[in-house]
Amino acid sequence: MPPAPKFVLFGPAHLTVLFLTFAVPMFLAWLVHRPGGKRWARPIAWGFAGILILNQVALLIWAVAWPNVNLKDNLPLHLCDVATFTCAAALVWRHRLSYELTYFWGLAGTLQAVLTPDLDVGFPSLEFFAFEIAHAGLIMAVLYLTLGLKMRPTLRSIGRAFLWLQVYAVVTTILNLLLDTNYGYLRHKPAMPSLLDYLGPWPVYIVSLEILGLVLFFLCYLPFGVVDWMRRHRGPELSAT
Repeated sequence: MPPAPKFVLFGPAHLTVLFLTFAVPMFLAWLVHRPGGKRWARPIAWGFAGILILNQVALLIWAVAWPNVNLKDNLPLHLCDVATFTCAAALVWRHRLSYELTYFWGLAGTLQAVLTPDLDVGFPSLEFFAFEIAHAGLIMAVLYLTLGLKMRPTLRSIGRAFLWLQVYAVVTTILNLLLDTNYGYLRHKPAMPSLLDYLGPWPVYIVSLEILGLVLFFLCYLPFGVVDWMRRHRGPELSAT
């Protein structure tokens, strides 16, 4: 079997993934909002959930069965992995807290992994597909939940998402110490170039990432905040005319 090609940042395969990450959910949202399109809403949601969960199961099976692969380093404990399960809950049950966590963790965190993937090999390797399904697929699902199923965060959602992020950080730090792992990149930065390279050395980059994450949470909420503000002020304007 020929060796898998090296992953090329912003190469043709990467750019294709970035395009599909936004084009697919926009098309699906258009589809379900067409006349008679609501019948597709649930099957699409369940399809997203099934693909995301099956991908996680496949990765676990691969970690157990493949020679020279360390299981403890391939458990679904990265923030993107946890967001996969909250996303599935939101897709299947329309669970609000699950959606809020997925929305903010996905758009503020997983999107960075899509833009600068921690990948050694590229298309058409299985590792490439598994990584992109787990990350780009998660962003697609978040956008579908928002644009297609009309779920949305509130201002209070920011606090809840940030609080649960601290819970994740504490639990994951303990697990990292027990397992000698680096989930959440809380012990050192990823090997591939990433945003963390610009946020200082350890542990400074963790504090920087917390601040940046909170800023990104507010930016992710901003479109909804602007719409809410416009709706609150529309009444007086209309009555004045």
